[in-house]
Amino acid sequence: MSRLFESKLFFLLTFLKVAVGQENRYLVSFDWSTIEPSTNLSWVDCYSGFQCARYQVPLNYSNPDDCQTAAIAVIKLNATIEESSQYGGPIFVNPGGPGASGVDFALQAASTLQSIVGSHFDIIGFDPRGIKNSTPKISVFQAKEESKEERSNWFAREAADLNSTADALPEAWARYQVFGQLAQNRDHDSDGFLDFVTTDNVARDMLGMVEALGEEKLQYYGGSYGTVLGAVFSTMFPDRVGRVVIDGCLDMDSYFRNDLKNQMVDTDKAMQAFFDGCHSAGPEACAFFNSSPSQIEANLEAIYDSVCTQPVPVFSGETYGVITYDALRLVVVGALQSANFPMLAAGLAELSTGNGTAIYQMFAEGLSETVAVTESMIAIKCSDADLLHVDWGSIWLVFIRLLLERGWEFHPNSRFKGPVGGNTSFPLVIGNTADPITSLSASKKTSLSFPGSVLLQQDSVGHTAFSSQSSCTFQHLAAYFNNGTLPEEGTICPTDIPLFPSADDTDASGTANSARSLPLFRRRY
Repeated sequence: MSRLFESKLFFLLTFLKVAVGQENRYLVSFDWSTIEPSTNLSWVDCYSGFQCARYQVPLNYSNPDDCQTAAIAVIKLNATIEESSQYGGPIFVNPGGPGASGVDFALQAASTLQSIVGSHFDIIGFDPRGIKNSTPKISVFQAKEESKEERSNWFAREAADLNSTADALPEAWARYQVFGQLAQNRDHDSDGFLDFVTTDNVARDMLGMVEALGEEKLQYYGGSYGTVLGAVFSTMFPDRVGRVVIDGCLDMDSYFRNDLKNQMVDTDKAMQAFFDGCHSAGPEACAFFNSSPSQIEANLEAIYDSVCTQPVPVFSGETYGVITYDALRLVVVGALQSANFPMLAAGLAELSTGNGTAIYQMFAEGLSETVAVTESMIAIKCSDADLLHVDWGSIWLVFIRLLLERGWEFHPNSRFKGPVGGNTSFPLVIGNTADPITSLSASKKTSLSFPGSVLLQQDSVGHTAFSSQSSCTFQHLAAYFNNGTLPEEGTICPTDIPLFPSADDTDASGTANSARSLPLFRRRY
């Protein structure tokens, strides 16, 4: 087994640092404070071609006399139809995290989704309570301009691999005692908001938005952690489910127990796909090619050994930094999620000669995109889950307990605790053959929890179906949202383009027609 995945403790890397929720550097700004929160989704024009609203919700649904409220940032790409009879209704989307911005996701992906399911649907994204443009905002660090530096400094010092040094695990334990105490102290200053950021509250918010739009039932696409939100909604409100797609499922029972040891069971399969695919593609398509898959693996191991012994300095124009063992591991697992194998191969080939520029650029981009999401992820994930009480016989469970739970004080008794499932309107479940973050077995298990649902397997590497391009999957999505047609049991969809595209895999314009032509759905939970 590759050293990259020899320990389940490596899950922290993915869970805390490579989660979805990109700070979208391509978007123009919009001042959300100019919109007055309302309970009827009063839309205003925003960004370019979108409409926005701030939806006012109760902070505490279990206490109707509590006057505290939250404001949910909501964005809509309108359907384009001439006849009202053709209108397909709204489809809500959630990209994962927890902690990712549904507003950013819609800005990036709504037009792509419309092109798949049809322009007669509205596509609606929202920032769940506590996230980015919604208020109040989860902020363990100071709610001031300097908080950005405080947050970045804190998370930049984390060890990605707790086996990397003798001090990594005990230091991480100490850090999360501090983090939990910091959250508790600062939450007291914000009137106890963190007790109300759990997934069941977000499901209630979503139901309120469905009703505010005049709809009876939910239409929804959720990927990664978004599958938890979709499954919880379907369990809590089974008679309000219309069409629900959950793509790249977590093991729901394990999620609410905070027992994540089974989450990455297909990661080695994804890593092996890189080795096998690179060898099959040949040196023209894969820059890290060698004489056999095992030799490619050995070459990667040699790079790990080298940077572990001597980190690589990088200075190229405005790009500068150091490639450490941790940084390289983050880049590799990020590439497995996005299935961006050609870029990873090129970066590794350069690094093997001492040039770390490409790898460092991938590392820096991924780190900057996720730092702002991490504290929200911890807050929601740990608040959703039980506080574990385990013995020291299981280092994995102890690790989760010590790092994330023992320092976290917010576990509201009223939260949804599972299990998910029940008789509802036949969700469509999607799972990849080799998803490095959420296993195919978890998607199968989730499908079995909802009688009448069907699992669509996409024969691809990467996290969720949209890490690759599959016209087969797109056709099934369109059929499901348009008329409720589910795939036949056992359907396996191929992808359109290989993991390592050759010169022949181009479109009419000469552009590489690869899985990376849909880059909008990357970096989730």
